Amino acid sequence: MTQDLSNFDTVLFIADGASAPLLDTKKFPYMFNDNGRGRQTEDICGRLIELAPDAPELERGATYRDIAHWPRQITPKDYPAYEITEFDFRVPEVRYEPLPATPENAQAFGATLLRSGECIRFPYDGLVMSDYTYGKWAGYESPYLGDGRSRELLTWNATDLEYHDFAHIFFSQGPLPLVITVARWRPYVNQISLADLWVAPGDALVLPPKVMPPPPTQHMGPEEKRRLVVDMHNNRNSAQACRRYDGPPSLATATVLGDDQVMSAPLTRPYYHEEKQPTWHGMLKWP
Repeated sequence: MTQDLSNFDTVLFIADGASAPLLDTKKFPYMFNDNGRGRQTEDICGRLIELAPDAPELERGATYRDIAHWPRQITPKDYPAYEITEFDFRVPEVRYEPLPATPENAQAFGATLLRSGECIRFPYDGLVMSDYTYGKWAGYESPYLGDGRSRELLTWNATDLEYHDFAHIFFSQGPLPLVITVARWRPYVNQISLADLWVAPGDALVLPPKVMPPPPTQHMGPEEKRRLVVDMHNNRNSAQACRRYDGPPSLATATVLGDDQVMSAPLTRPYYHEEKQPTWHGMLKWP
């Protein structure tokens, strides 16, 4: 007797789309948000906004204290070995608080909300604009398993965060919000705050370059040490809004990020961070 074996539909993690270098930012110094699509311009187009100032005192999301971290070597199957930072948040489940991407919520994680019809000075070089499609299962994989398992569907979504010394923009093109996972790490007091920023269709998040703050001096008090922050992010949960009974399987977006040279250069490359415990990413009520 022949046995009929049925399979689920193919699971999409991430699909790459078109990619192009940014235009010369000396000739085109502004980035205009045209309803979720970035357009470089020579002159001010729409309403000019400024990059949100640093506000290390702001705290949003779920905060974990007395966390630990250490270096870990990753040995992929097809790429050179590299080092990441492994976290221990000392909880059995890591929670990311869902928050609407308002100007203040974005600022609390070192980002600037760029609404449709607004532009911002964007003088950064060495960047490309790329289209991506994120599946609602994209967070259920890990690039840090090694042994060629980076496209294996896992049983839970672990923490994956990065920061880097180049600028980033995440454009929300709809029809559902784009979800950007963010963190504010206070490395010298062992605290971290975690959230998912739900970026309304047509809006965008601008992230300036980030570096690790220098170690505190011996004369700094606890509050001064607490204000030394590094803001991190990840966009593998971009299609979180799709994770409902009748939701679509994926979400299209566009991202400004470093080109190959910037991504690999020692001074500008990303620094990756992992926490292996399962994560909880709640749903934000959306009209």
